[in-house]
Amino acid sequence: MFYDILCGANLGAFSLLVIAALWCWYAARYDSSKAHKKPSNAKCIPTTFPYVFPLLGSLPIAYLWNPRAFVLDPNNFFQSAHPVLVKILTQEFYVIRGPENVKALFRGSWACTSIPFVKFALGYAFGLPAKALSLYDKDNSGSGHVPHPGSSVEPRNRIDYRVYQSLIRFLEGKGLQPFWNRFSNNITQQLHSFHDRVGSDWEYRADLMKVVGDEATVSIINALCGPHLLRLNPHFLQDFWDFDRNLQTYLQGFPWFLAPRAYAIRKRALDAVKVWQQHARDHYSDSVIGADGDDPFWGSSFFRERQEMFLEMDGFDYDAIAFEDFGAIWAARNSVTAASWTIFEIYRDTELLASVRTEVDACALKGEDGRIRFDIDQLLRLPVLQAVYAETLRLRMHFYIIRMPDNVDLNIRDWVIPRRKVIVTPTTVAHMDSEAWSTGSNNEHPVDQFWIGRFLKYGSKSAPDNTSPTFSTKELEGSWIPYGGGPRQCPGRHFAKRQILLTAALMVSLFDCEILGDGRNVQEDFTLKGFGSGVSHPAGKVPMRIRRRDRNRM
Repeated sequence: MFYDILCGANLGAFSLLVIAALWCWYAARYDSSKAHKKPSNAKCIPTTFPYVFPLLGSLPIAYLWNPRAFVLDPNNFFQSAHPVLVKILTQEFYVIRGPENVKALFRGSWACTSIPFVKFALGYAFGLPAKALSLYDKDNSGSGHVPHPGSSVEPRNRIDYRVYQSLIRFLEGKGLQPFWNRFSNNITQQLHSFHDRVGSDWEYRADLMKVVGDEATVSIINALCGPHLLRLNPHFLQDFWDFDRNLQTYLQGFPWFLAPRAYAIRKRALDAVKVWQQHARDHYSDSVIGADGDDPFWGSSFFRERQEMFLEMDGFDYDAIAFEDFGAIWAARNSVTAASWTIFEIYRDTELLASVRTEVDACALKGEDGRIRFDIDQLLRLPVLQAVYAETLRLRMHFYIIRMPDNVDLNIRDWVIPRRKVIVTPTTVAHMDSEAWSTGSNNEHPVDQFWIGRFLKYGSKSAPDNTSPTFSTKELEGSWIPYGGGPRQCPGRHFAKRQILLTAALMVSLFDCEILGDGRNVQEDFTLKGFGSGVSHPAGKVPMRIRRRDRNRM
């Protein structure tokens, strides 16, 4: 027995000795990594971020408990001052941070492909069938108008290029204005109808975020898809947000039997899209197309055209198209959630509310029907409202921008990332960089708090005493990156900004809101389930009192 104890003690001591030795080795490598600088006048591949256990690599165990805290920990790989290679188990990727490095990444994004990540999202999150997914594996034609030399992919099967071009035509080209017009009319009607249901006395509502989110989501879905998706599937609105809340369950690859409710929600949402699209196919004819190219059954021409596009491709049928199209519909979640946070921040601060109302009241128009309307071009010139929008996205957007050089190595300033290697840039790191962001003259506005002053400037060289603020993000290139950057930055950014500004302008014009109790200090959901998918959700509800705003005071 004594011998067993002695052997156990020796084994324990030996284990501690090994761990101590490994830790010393790690500390030495970490110090060396922090001190490492690129050779002068030479390009080099980034060094590997040091780790303790060779087989595990930089296994981010702490990420499981608090992913945001891990990402912002000054000692981890996401905070490296220069590009580093990170190894975790059998996987490896490069991490890029810092405004100049990020700008270089975006400039070089023309040489990158997004296919592996699009395939991952469509397969895991939306369940796109394997037959259709395989087309992404076969597409080596690149993202440019001209296919890569040596690619044998037929033009009809250039899925990455064709899908992205359809998004560009819709969200940056001819489809944007009709889409915007429908949304603008929808959200104006939705919020005025809500205004008519709310009395002039205070009424209690359980959650400000849900009120705003539901009204905006209905308006966007009807603008995207026409009225029949929600009419035929009244449960789709709830399933849309339940799916969103379970996104990490799908992305982490949980099998259906461990998360049956989550997968049942996804199935209902997908079935709803299939029902709507079958209804459109049954009732659509060319005679119903409007002057703007859209129709009441498919809604925007975007979905009608995608039916034709995907059916030309190998592996796609009507069911597979519904999976792709549900992904396109779900993408609206970021701008809706950002609009909710924007309105939350405005109502939480009485001085900010007064400033925003001063701006929006000055450009509000009343139609013949008595409803308030706004010219979006005027809203896009309001400095305070734009600053609220920009600061909301800085503070609440938590996403991993992922790139992969395709056929050539990628230069990040004087560093070289080898081709076919994954590059990761977290928006959270860029948005919380206290060296890149103003924190006030006495650091009274830390980066983890909401402050619109980061985006406002007063005075100029020609008029230094001017007290009117101006809004700008030009000097924040590489630091303010909620939409990514480069050739493949989010094509929905133009619509998203307009949607957020208009929704906020209508809310503050039509309603008085008072956020109650702990709702004023609600935190973001930084759990593993809530972090990293885009604009964060609140960790709890935001109870409020609401009433019609006295129009005589407008």
